Amino acid sequence: MKIHVVQKDVGNLDLVSFVRKASDAGADLVCFGELATTGCLYQPRTVDSLELVLDTFKDFPEMRIMTGLPYITEHGAFNSYLYLHQGKPQLYHKINLFPDFGETQLYQPGTAPGVFETDFGKVGVAICYDIRFGKVFEDLAKASIQRLFIPAAFPRERIDQWRDMVISRAREVHVPVVAINAVGNDGTNEFGGVSMVADREGNVLAEADQTSETVLEVEL
Repeated sequence: MKIHVVQKDVGNLDLVSFVRKASDAGADLVCFGELATTGCLYQPRTVDSLELVLDTFKDFPEMRIMTGLPYITEHGAFNSYLYLHQGKPQLYHKINLFPDFGETQLYQPGTAPGVFETDFGKVGVAICYDIRFGKVFEDLAKASIQRLFIPAAFPRERIDQWRDMVISRAREVHVPVVAINAVGNDGTNEFGGVSMVADREGNVLAEADQTSETVLEVEL
C-alpha cells in the first residue's frame, strides 16, 4: 500500500492540493495530522460541518483520506479523526484532551477506542496526547488492529519525547505505526514535525525533519 504522510504547516488549510497530488502519484491513502482542516483550534470559532468537509473531497471517491477535524454535534465539539473512502466516513473522538492547550474547555472527551474497519484491514487511531496513556494502546491491541495511525500537533519543545513514544508504541502494540505531526506556529505554539513511519519492531522506515512542510511517500 502506497501512503502519502502529509506533514503540513498549521497555517496551510489547502488539503485538497495534497490529496490531488497523492491521487496523481497513484497513492492508495493520504493522511494528515490532528485538526488539519482548521489549523490547530483551541479557541472557539465557527468551523465547517462534517458534511462540508466531506464535500471538499467529493472529487476523490476512490482515495482513502484520513484527517483531523473539529466535529460539532448537539452534545458538544470533539477533537476527531476521520477516515473517508468511497463517501463513507468513520470517526474517532480523542479520549485524552490536553489541558495545557485548553482542549478540555472546548472539546468533549471521546469514550470509545479508535478503530476503523477498512479494505486494507483493521486500523487503530490515537490522537496526540493519547500517546501518553497506556490504556489507549492496550485497548487497540485487544482490538487486533493491523496498523496504527497517530495524528498530532505536538510542540517542538518536547519533540524528542514524541519520537521516543512513537517508537515505543510500535513495539508495544507490535504493528506498523504512521505518526503525522504538524510544523509551523499558530501564534502561541510552535509545532515540531518529525512525522514518521515505523515498523512493528520500532525501526524507523521514514522520518521528516522538525520544520519543513513535506510529504513522506512510503510503502506499508
